[in-house]
Amino acid sequence: MKYAKSYVKKNRGVRDPYTGRTIKTVIWPSTKKEKIIPVAPKFPKGVLKNFQFWAYDPKMDETVIITIESAYHLGDTLDLISFHEEDIKILNQNQIRTNEQYEVSAKSWTSDVVNVIGLRLYVVATPLTGESAIGGPSS
Repeated sequence: MKYAKSYVKKNRGVRDPYTGRTIKTVIWPSTKKEKIIPVAPKFPKGVLKNFQFWAYDPKMDETVIITIESAYHLGDTLDLISFHEEDIKILNQNQIRTNEQYEVSAKSWTSDVVNVIGLRLYVVATPLTGESAIGGPSS
């Protein structure tokens, strides 16, 4: 494994109050490797068209979205970016169900839905290829 080379920079005019020596800072160059963010697989477009309700499950610490066809379990709010625009807007229009004592945890999901819409982090179809991509049109 190749290690990054570091260098030491002396901070002139800055001294350690106990020893009186000049403070040194070790600096490493930035890496050239891209940061990879794990993203859940994308849901098909219109998967929530027969939406019934969504609820926060405190026992499993996840949100469950119930449609006529199936149920979707989301373990992390990052999974919200896997929905298409119209599906995420359906979640925004409906209130999440939960017990009163877990209302704060459930409201974090609804606030993240608002953030996904505001930042346009939902899945959109690219105009040239028709494939799905994360992120909306830039404006």
